[in-house]
Amino acid sequence: MRCWIALHTSITTDAGQGEWDPAAVQYASASIALGFSPRVALLDEAVLVDVTGSLRLFGGLAQLMQQLERRLLAFFESNKVLALVRRAQGATSLIALGRLRWQAGQTAGTGAVKKRVAELPMHTLSAARPHLGVLERIGCRNWDDLLRLPRDGVARRFGAELLEALDRARGTLADEYTWQMLPEHFEEKLELNALVTHAPALMAGAERLLARLQAWLLGRQSGLSALRLTWHLDKRRDVPPTGELEVRTAQPAQDLRHVARLLAEHLAQHKLPAPVHSLSLQSLVTEPLADAAAATGSLLMTERKQGDSAVELIERLSARLGPAQVQAWQPQADHRPEQMQRWVPAQGAIESIAGGARPIRARAKKSLRKPVQGEIRAEALYPTWLLPEPLKLAVAGNSPVYQGKLVRLAGPQRLEISGWLMDGEGAGDAPDNRINPPAMRDYFIYRGAQGSLLWIYSERLAQPEPGRQRHAWYLQGFFA
Repeated sequence: MRCWIALHTSITTDAGQGEWDPAAVQYASASIALGFSPRVALLDEAVLVDVTGSLRLFGGLAQLMQQLERRLLAFFESNKVLALVRRAQGATSLIALGRLRWQAGQTAGTGAVKKRVAELPMHTLSAARPHLGVLERIGCRNWDDLLRLPRDGVARRFGAELLEALDRARGTLADEYTWQMLPEHFEEKLELNALVTHAPALMAGAERLLARLQAWLLGRQSGLSALRLTWHLDKRRDVPPTGELEVRTAQPAQDLRHVARLLAEHLAQHKLPAPVHSLSLQSLVTEPLADAAAATGSLLMTERKQGDSAVELIERLSARLGPAQVQAWQPQADHRPEQMQRWVPAQGAIESIAGGARPIRARAKKSLRKPVQGEIRAEALYPTWLLPEPLKLAVAGNSPVYQGKLVRLAGPQRLEISGWLMDGEGAGDAPDNRINPPAMRDYFIYRGAQGSLLWIYSERLAQPEPGRQRHAWYLQGFFA
């Protein structure tokens, strides 16, 4: 005994009726249903799903039908339309379809959800619809009435197709359907209703393609990381035939609202050289995703995340302001404080920002140990504010001077860097001419005449030049 589900999805609001015609709604429903079973077929106005092999995976028929309905409603809600999903179950595909059609003709609160197969009306069987008038006049009002008639007479009067449909409904004849299959890569083209001359106006067509792409992702249980939008220009103009835009995200996603916002930001900065008559959308990079229910490792109910994540905010700001205007710091393998980090475009450093937080927290937690008596922790000497460039200080005797006399509080903290030889450099090159010159410093904490705490280092010169002091003092930072 097999288990079938028949689905019918309809748009209940006027908004989106033009974009979501019945064929588009049926295609989206079938694509999403492929995430629950590989045996999905289209028949007339319904989507038929053989869920026999998926019942155990989803926890039974009731759980599977609820999850499928919730996913369909969430998909259409994310595309700003309200949908109504009707579903019915049966031992064969035609029984499920018959019950679905019978439910469509019932008013709310009347009749049972399930109806006995023998009592299903004749109009719920597709093969009987051309003969409903004759069947009504001879007293055949349901499937049981037709089964009681002689088979030879029914075949001569109505054709063999009606008997085959009854046999398929009873399970004595195997179903023959063309199963729906999603392509390995998504690529679709959309003809626009009118020529578009401004790039931001392309978002209306792009959103329609994104909705189909989202349904394809749900069916393949994948997330999108990169896509290409191509617009086809009017051939009567002396311009290239197409223009394109690639959008990439750091984290794969099935909800494409963030991708739509990125597309809108990029299109707002484009200027079309000629009118556009059609659009093409192509998926470039996709990754398999786990089920959304298993995305969290917590056993407790958690609140739904509000707003965009930090990664999404960085991507949106980079698209709007330019990658060079949104920067993030990255650590460098150098012990000199002014060289410990560098600023790079944040969009290129998103992976380290999103994935490097946990190791950093782990290292910080490990370093929080109780210091040994008399030990000075090196990180405790680092100030809260560094100057863009160290400021050379005057010297009185052998002590630095900054806005008056200074009082030493702590130090020294010694730092020595031999300086790696880069490509094309030799050991005989002057230290100041090398890309990575050596450094020998002793850091101290001084208190100024006005009570401020200063971070000052003494540069120790191994072989000072004639007339130059052996120790040069520099102010590099302030403590809050």
